[in-house]
Amino acid sequence: MAESTSETPVLDLLADMTANSVAASSLDPETLMLVRIAALVAVDAPSFSYVLNLEMASELDIDPERIRGVLAAIAPIVGTPRVASATGKIVEALAVEMEIAELEELSEEVADQEVYDQVEDEEQDDEVADQEVADEVADQQVDDEEVEDDEVEDDEVEDEEVEDDEVEDDEVEDEDEEMDRG
Repeated sequence: MAESTSETPVLDLLADMTANSVAASSLDPETLMLVRIAALVAVDAPSFSYVLNLEMASELDIDPERIRGVLAAIAPIVGTPRVASATGKIVEALAVEMEIAELEELSEEVADQEVYDQVEDEEQDDEVADQEVADEVADQQVDDEEVEDDEVEDDEVEDEEVEDDEVEDDEVEDEDEEMDRG
């Protein structure tokens, strides 16, 4: 026997068996589904069997009234206990289908939220990176201003030194002139 690579090998086998049954039947799809539901009642099938077949019936737009008609038609043959059991299992199957639909919706919401959170995290990371760049630019501007201030102070000191030198030179010249006169 070949190993199955699917995560649901039993369900896959059942799906294959159902597809082969449908292909081999000369009944139209709607009639085939109603006969299958009648057979499920006759063998007192478990709820999960109804889940699979009611899902297919729904896809064929078979309404609940037609299914009730099948139950009424077979009741005299299979007996009231089987019909009552089938009715309970159909209710369970529908509840399972509703839970599955809710879980799928919740799963989609969780997946959507995860994507939203991931995008939000990336946006926050971008904002942090932008802020870091802005901080670096601001720091660089402060450093540049400090360098400019230092250069201005150096220029002012040089100017003062030049002025002091000029004043000293003027004073020396004045003294020289006074000495020359005196």
